[in-house]
Amino acid sequence: MFRKVYDFFSSVKLAIILLLTLAVTSIIGTIIEQQKDPDQYLREYGETTYKIFKFLGFTDVYHSWWYIFLLTLLAINITVCSIKRLPKIWKVVKEPKKIFPEGAEKNLKVVHRITLKGNINEIKEAVIQSLNRLRYKTEVSKEGNGEVHIFADKNVFARLGVYIVHLGVLIVLVGGLITAIFGYRGYILLFKGSSSNIVNFFSNEGKVVELPFIVKCNDFRIDFYPSGMPKAYISDVSIIENGKEVLRKKVKVNDPLEYKGIYFYQATYGQPAGIFFSLFDEKRKPIGDFAVPLSQAVKVKDGVYLRVVGFDPHTLAIGIEVISKGNLKSLTLKPVDFAQKMFPVYYLKEEKVYFILTNIMDGFYTGLQVAKDPGTWIVWVGSTILIVGLFVAFFIPHRRVWARIKESKEEKVTLVIGGITNKGTEGLVKELEEVLGVVKSSYCPNTPKEERDD
Repeated sequence: MFRKVYDFFSSVKLAIILLLTLAVTSIIGTIIEQQKDPDQYLREYGETTYKIFKFLGFTDVYHSWWYIFLLTLLAINITVCSIKRLPKIWKVVKEPKKIFPEGAEKNLKVVHRITLKGNINEIKEAVIQSLNRLRYKTEVSKEGNGEVHIFADKNVFARLGVYIVHLGVLIVLVGGLITAIFGYRGYILLFKGSSSNIVNFFSNEGKVVELPFIVKCNDFRIDFYPSGMPKAYISDVSIIENGKEVLRKKVKVNDPLEYKGIYFYQATYGQPAGIFFSLFDEKRKPIGDFAVPLSQAVKVKDGVYLRVVGFDPHTLAIGIEVISKGNLKSLTLKPVDFAQKMFPVYYLKEEKVYFILTNIMDGFYTGLQVAKDPGTWIVWVGSTILIVGLFVAFFIPHRRVWARIKESKEEKVTLVIGGITNKGTEGLVKELEEVLGVVKSSYCPNTPKEERDD
């Protein structure tokens, strides 16, 4: 059973299927805008298509459970594949065959055989020096009985290039998983003069995040083209912490504000600017006054949040959403009373609170996308390692050279030199020809370039 599981996760076919699946889902996540207001999806795709997209997780692909599952599966697959194949590569790297026996040259990609006239030790030193100049790590692997074997290695680390790539991919996947699990992308909706620390999530309406600081909109401006299309919208935003302004910036499209690893992007705008209402407990004691745009959540009590999502000026009915312990309830309420015969009073039975709608401000509100991406620096580190690994794997060749120098009759010496490489055979050919050129120039000046070239 274990063997079957091990073989399954070490399968290259599984890696290809996972990569293709992730590529397709990433394309979906690019085509379909992510984590937008449900109203935008309804306008663009219609109610039925939106419900299908939401059920499949296409409105928040990169935080969906199945996308996280695919990333985890790919990480396991790469890890198991690396573990399975590493011992063989490691043996090639650490335990090369250094002796060059008769007949072994038949297995080499490039081989030269030449007969020289000279001293075997001098020829040995000439070969070693030539290989050293070409940055080979050279050693005499066998010497004696009129025979010398030389072994030379170059760029042995290149054999591990694919594992550097695997490491980079794994680090990128870990960064992506950390972001998917611990990061988020939500929205804060503000109008001029308002502030909040509560982040809304349109793709997961039952989720809210309370920031450890307050975001205040000092000003919001929209410039329009003559056609009425928005030209630019800019938010003057401050970060308030412990009652003091610690940072202020004009947030524009593609020019976010960053504070403590959280980014605020200029993302959208809307109308009306804000809704004013007051909250009271069941005994009509004040809880607080709020001024927020439609769909911006406010905190009623620990674990309970409320947001007004619609208002009918004719019937005075309002649509609200109550988030309690991660659960979302959508309700439509009608007035139960009028405060001072002017303002409608609503009663929220589930939370036993009253609230009074006191005013609706005309104008625009700004929508800031709030993004926390704790895996970003991990992804950058992984990407750097990945690029280094790809460079090593594709552009740095691992080359090995063997030479056998043997004394023969009439004070002549036979030199057989050959090598193998995992890429770039032409480069190996040139290097061996350079070594032969040095040897021939000293010990065989009147001999043809080579007697045999296999």
